[in-house]
Amino acid sequence: MSIFPDYSLLYIMACFWVAYWIVNRFLLRPVTAVVEARRKRVDDAEAQWSSKHEEYLSATQRLEAELEQAAREAAKRREALRAEAEAERQKRLEAARAEAHARLQAALAELEKDAEQAREALRREAGKLAALMAGRVLGREVAS
Repeated sequence: MSIFPDYSLLYIMACFWVAYWIVNRFLLRPVTAVVEARRKRVDDAEAQWSSKHEEYLSATQRLEAELEQAAREAAKRREALRAEAEAERQKRLEAARAEAHARLQAALAELEKDAEQAREALRREAGKLAALMAGRVLGREVAS
């Protein structure tokens, strides 16, 4: 056995701490800094995405509400125009019915007039026709 103490453990511990300091200084700190920077960028990007997504949802909701309002207004306008067109159609239909009724009355009056003229002509000719028919039946001429 030696009378000198074994200092190899102290040299190993010194080498370990020097190696630890070198690894920490030149490897772990830069890598940790890069990881932290990336984590911060990811967090910032998520926050930005979240705010933009909220804006998008808000804008989409607003546009859908505006579209719904426009559809309601269009339906009201369409219904008003439909009612107006129906009123115009009814007015024209009544006018056409009135005109048709007037034409029918005129045609009936004309027919009645023609029928009266035909009756009058028949009354005038009835005596002559009766004498002619009687003459043919009797076979001789009848005085009227």
